[in-house]
Amino acid sequence: MARETIAGDRRLQRRYPIELELEYRIIKDERVVGRGSGTTANLSSGGVLFQATQQVPNGPNIELSVRWPAVLGDSPYLELCISGRLVRNDANGVALRMTRYHFEPLLDPHGAFEEIFTDAVIQ
Repeated sequence: MARETIAGDRRLQRRYPIELELEYRIIKDERVVGRGSGTTANLSSGGVLFQATQQVPNGPNIELSVRWPAVLGDSPYLELCISGRLVRNDANGVALRMTRYHFEPLLDPHGAFEEIFTDAVIQ
């Protein structure tokens, strides 16, 4: 009996290529066993693929804090907080399957604004 291969992307949720700064925490047995920073590669309603600035330790759970370029009331930036399970950690990036997410206003929006635009060049 011949095996048939399925070609193409079989994901259920559409992925959106977007690069945003993030910080992550690896959680194991309710303890933080690793942390670092990186950049998102793509997002979907089911998961996130990101590139880390350093090696990401394997652990069953991961929490991301993604700086989101949006306005909420008087707060110029939001933080997208994502919890999920680590499903892949290889040369293509770190992938997680989301279990929950929510938005929070940044605690220091003025500092975030200055951090982003300090070296900006206006043309």
